[in-house]
Order: sequence, then structure tokens, then C-alpha cells
Amino acid sequence: MAIQYPNALDVLINPTSTDLLNSGAVPHHLQHANLNDAVEALQTVLGINPAGSHLTVKDRIINVETLISAQAVLNGLTDVTISSAGSNDVLKYNGTQWVNSPEKEITDGGNF
Repeated sequence: MAIQYPNALDVLINPTSTDLLNSGAVPHHLQHANLNDAVEALQTVLGINPAGSHLTVKDRIINVETLISAQAVLNGLTDVTISSAGSNDVLKYNGTQWVNSPEKEITDGGNF
């Protein structure tokens, strides 16, 4: 049976000590082929050096999620002043602070 990963989890059959190499229920050569295919699929998904500076991919994902959560919160920033926030307001830097501003007041000089 061909592997299903990454579209679905594979169900690999583990041979027992009494299974013969030419067993019809657990063909030995298919065990090797399926395992090789599964490892190649994992390597393709994870890429080369998947952990980077982290010990595991899970640690790296947790770190990225934490960074994203921290960036999504403006209340902890000391250079943001929001007063009378309105619908469609955007943050605009006034030279010293980030302030809310109606979108219509933005001039971009053709840079958007």
C-alpha cells in the first residue's frame, strides 16, 4: 500500500517475529518501501535543517507563535497613542509616536 502522508496519516503494519519474509499479509519488501517513502515525505515537509537554532520543529513553531502573539498586542508599546479610534483608522507615525489617523488623511506620494 502506498503512503498517504502528508494528505493523511499512514497505517503501517508492524510485522511480528513469526511473520515470514514472503508473508502475503505483511510483505517484507513493502515494509521497507513504505518506510522509505514515509521518511522521504517527512523530509520534504520539514526541509533541510528544520529546527534551525531550536532543538525541535515543535519548539520553533511555539517560538514563532509567541512572537506573533506579542506583535499583535499594541497596548504594551510605549510609542503608540490611540485616541478616539474610528472605523477604518490606521496607525501613522507622526515623527515621535504612532497615532491613529483616518485612512483618508494618508498621503503616500505614490508608494502604496
